[in-house]
Amino acid sequence: MTLSEVKAYLVDRRRAGLSDIAIHFGSSPDAVRHALRHWEDKGRVRVLSGGGSCSGSGAGCSCAKKAEDVFEWVP
Repeated sequence: MTLSEVKAYLVDRRRAGLSDIAIHFGSSPDAVRHALRHWEDKGRVRVLSGGGSCSGSGAGCSCAKKAEDVFEWVP
């Protein structure tokens, strides 16, 4: 996985989660974060926090599970 490959992936998809990128490249999330940090430092990638809200009710609620960050390419 090169920096250029990560760039091309995000340019093509505009947004992607950390696990999606890691799976695509067969790399660890830490390695992907390192590559994304390069583009983030250059102002080309923006991190969209994977936060959200949970009302605490309903069978589909899983508040204990932290939502992952999504990375967006900045043209």
